[in-house]
Amino acid sequence: MFGRRKFLSLPMVIVASVIGVISGKAIFGPPLEEYWSKKLQEEQAMKEKDGSS
Repeated sequence: MFGRRKFLSLPMVIVASVIGVISGKAIFGPPLEEYWSKKLQEEQAMKEKDGSS
């Protein structure tokens, strides 16, 4: 009933991949940016702490 007779076409795969990348950046972009900015701030604070002692 739902069997495939042929593979997906290349343009369809490319479009689906582009849509996936764009939606992934929209969903996960802001939290990741916040995480990495906090991580960099923590690393800088640790370097300053180690340098001052």
